[in-house]
Amino acid sequence: MKVLITGGAGFVGANLAFYLKARDHQVVVMDNLVRRGAEYNLEQFRTLDIPFIHGDIRQVEDFLQLDTDYDVILETAAQPSAIDGYRNPVFDLTNNTFGLLHVLEFARRSGAAVIFWSTNKVYCGSKVNAIPRHEEETRFVWDDCPGIGEDFPIDGPDHSIYGLSKVCADLICQEWHDAFGLRTVINRCSCLAGPWQWGKVAQGWVAWWAIAAHFDLPLTYFGWQGKQVRDVLFASDLCRLVEMEMNNLDRIKGEVFNIGGGPEHTLSLVEATQLMERKFEKRLRNSYIPEPRKADHVIYISDISKAEKVLGWKPRVGIEDGYEEIIKWVRDNEGMLRTLYL
Repeated sequence: MKVLITGGAGFVGANLAFYLKARDHQVVVMDNLVRRGAEYNLEQFRTLDIPFIHGDIRQVEDFLQLDTDYDVILETAAQPSAIDGYRNPVFDLTNNTFGLLHVLEFARRSGAAVIFWSTNKVYCGSKVNAIPRHEEETRFVWDDCPGIGEDFPIDGPDHSIYGLSKVCADLICQEWHDAFGLRTVINRCSCLAGPWQWGKVAQGWVAWWAIAAHFDLPLTYFGWQGKQVRDVLFASDLCRLVEMEMNNLDRIKGEVFNIGGGPEHTLSLVEATQLMERKFEKRLRNSYIPEPRKADHVIYISDISKAEKVLGWKPRVGIEDGYEEIIKWVRDNEGMLRTLYL
């Protein structure tokens, strides 16, 4: 297939580009390089003969430089932090909502399908946090909930500005499918992780834990004693899912999937710290701020049964093996990472 990846120099987009190129798809990457670290992927693109287009999905004019014969657009471009949006909400909406609208309109003109990266933050924080739970030594645990499914309500506030921008985009995708017959697939992703993720406190925390451990940088827990839990999906499993979706576009057009590691692949911040201390054989510095972040989920675990039923997909990479990949990437690229973090 001929594939356009918007936001393709970011973590998700770059991993997809590398994976799909290796699988003999014709891949083109478009990115505005606004996120620090993305520029380091350009050499990889050149080495793999992946065409790169410097463009911004917020600018309609930038689509004029693109071919119009793509089979599918993987829309991974976003402002990805659930924290930063409170300082500049228009930036989130311009990137994540109106940028997506421009992608959909380009797809409508060109006949391409669109696979869109939505988020677990479409689900209202207070509603998710109302699920009964109890506290254990290293994590909070739901009393009787296997995971959040696609039918969980998205109404209410407390999504974060980032989540709001993604709710809008998510619904626009669904409406463009219904109104114009555009082939769309929506992945509401939980915590994604893997090599080439420029982790930081605000976003990409799984990779950040390994980077901080390697460089002896301090870690901070915000609320919940560091016992908040996420299901973690690693990049190779995500890429495998996306290729399955690409190969089944006509069958699954209009569908929404909750995507993550699922109940078998979960981690709390405390547990991540303990794991890094074991992997790096050192004690890590950490501090605790009692006030939770606004709209934070105490627990979020995806119910991924729909993707398993419809596509026959489920994650293969566990927490320890996934972290081994990240740690190897950190050690192999210490010099590059040092320029970003020190």
